[in-house]
Amino acid sequence: MSYAEYISQLINCTPAELKGPEKSSFLRLMELSNKNEGIHSYLWFKKQAPFSSEDEELLSTLVDGNLVEVIHGGRFRRGGRNYALTTCGLFYILSENQVFSGILLSRYCGNIILQLLLFQYLEEDTVKNSSPQLEFLISDYLHRCCITSKRTIDTIRSSKISEDRERYLKILEIELKAFAFCLGIRLTRMYSRYIAVSKGRNTKYTDQIDHEEDKMLSALVDDVRFTRFRRSVLKELDEAVEELARLKSE
Repeated sequence: MSYAEYISQLINCTPAELKGPEKSSFLRLMELSNKNEGIHSYLWFKKQAPFSSEDEELLSTLVDGNLVEVIHGGRFRRGGRNYALTTCGLFYILSENQVFSGILLSRYCGNIILQLLLFQYLEEDTVKNSSPQLEFLISDYLHRCCITSKRTIDTIRSSKISEDRERYLKILEIELKAFAFCLGIRLTRMYSRYIAVSKGRNTKYTDQIDHEEDKMLSALVDDVRFTRFRRSVLKELDEAVEELARLKSE
């Protein structure tokens, strides 16, 4: 996958301006998509009423706007049709300034947006087992990436010079990699904290780590993609420090 392919798919998304009821229905759909398909989720789904005729009408609007698509099977919700976010719908949701669960994000791990922005750095199981802290870090990162991408796409749409389009695309690639680098630094701090606690070198944090966070941080230790990502970030930091030292000595 490439940044050019990422932009080529997003540039075909028509800017969405959802009204209050449409947005509420969209967010409710996201909540339904946020559930695991285990026994406890089955019981949760049984308590949910089927989408009303008004809901279905609003969802039809979302389908027509290419924000959601009809899917078949794999859901416990009674009656009606099942829906999933399209690439355009996912882009719209991620552009919203809110916290997304690791379960929701892992459902769309094959989508080009999350493949490029997230799952080249973290494995699916790590994201699925995210603690609230990690969910916040990831959601903030994805929001920044999507808002920046949207701004670049708007600029590219208005540009009629192919050279300018290529330049804007390259600038976006640099910006997205910078956001990823910042995420890598924040994740590395979390990882270092876990290692310090697990080795008993920093006891003041021991009581602050609950079971959920401990499980998530353990997943980071076993995450091959994160290990590669962390090493890359640390290497870039070392190179930056060396460059600053060189410039200071001149």
